[in-house]
Amino acid sequence: MNGTVEYMSMIRGLKQDLFREYDMMLAPVHHRGSFDYAFMEHFSMMLTYAKLTAVNERSMEFSIVMGMLLMWSDPRLAWNPQNYSNVSHIYMTLEQLWFPNFHPCESSSVTYLSLDRDQVAKIFLNGDVRTILQAEITYSCAFDTALFPFDVQSCGLCFALNGYDVHDFTFSATVDDDAVAMDMSEWRVKIDNTTSSFNYCSHDVCMIILHYSVILSRNPQFWIGLVILPIFMLGFLILIGLFFSGPENLVNNAIGFGLTTMMSMMVVVGILNDSLSKIESIPCMGLFVLVQIAVTSVAVIAVLLTDMLRRTLSMASRNKSHDSSRLWRFIRSITREEHILRNFLFMIFSILHIANFIWLMSYQ
Repeated sequence: MNGTVEYMSMIRGLKQDLFREYDMMLAPVHHRGSFDYAFMEHFSMMLTYAKLTAVNERSMEFSIVMGMLLMWSDPRLAWNPQNYSNVSHIYMTLEQLWFPNFHPCESSSVTYLSLDRDQVAKIFLNGDVRTILQAEITYSCAFDTALFPFDVQSCGLCFALNGYDVHDFTFSATVDDDAVAMDMSEWRVKIDNTTSSFNYCSHDVCMIILHYSVILSRNPQFWIGLVILPIFMLGFLILIGLFFSGPENLVNNAIGFGLTTMMSMMVVVGILNDSLSKIESIPCMGLFVLVQIAVTSVAVIAVLLTDMLRRTLSMASRNKSHDSSRLWRFIRSITREEHILRNFLFMIFSILHIANFIWLMSYQ
């Protein structure tokens, strides 16, 4: 107990010595001027943790919880360890220290997960300061959903230092080798260790801006299993019903199948409209749906014209009875029985249907 009392008494003395003339409102930087000593602040951050919490394509925003290790130096907080029982570091609340004007940029909201008065900073004997901030930040990102649902988005995590001259401050950032990046159900996140930065100055006031590159990759399994495959199977069933149903109520059956397709596809279009932002190009899944509608619509028309085409081709083949060309022999062979023509058309539209599905899945 006596050792603890003596240690805390020594720490209080160290604190009093460090903060006797310490002004937390002043940044510890200055030019050489008439002094023999100048100090340039090196502020750096390291991402230690990232968890994607929300992605909103319509508003083109995503939210991510991040752990940020912030590091800077304040020579006013240095001490000689020999005078203080070889103490190498102390802990202080962040609100008692000078803290750079650091904040996320290009974001619509920032929510810190710890109260400022409870945030702890670790001060080393050479004046280095370390602290970890955790915050949920909502960033803007120009989503390109042309390849939906196989799209990959390239976004940025922006951070800035405001108001400091570039000759007085430097700003650098890295990603911890052991950093943890956690995905969400539909999206996978990857943060690149490379960063880009630039300085913006106007009227002798500068802003240092730094960007991390973050890749958001959509997990398409939900859309494949619950939207794309059902559309593909429904399209095949409709083609089978169109070309292999009996001649009774042919017109009503064909129109019914066509309306079923249109209603089903409109549900998918509504889902896409609610999920995606309006972009210049149609997403590949939207093109898949449009081609599906077009194939089914043409198939319905083909079925309605089957009898008329068969009679027309049969008459034409009889008029060409003396023509022994391969073309007319082929025409006669497929028009003798209606089911031959229907099988032939079914093969054509099935190939188109499968080709449309393969084209979409090729983007996976």
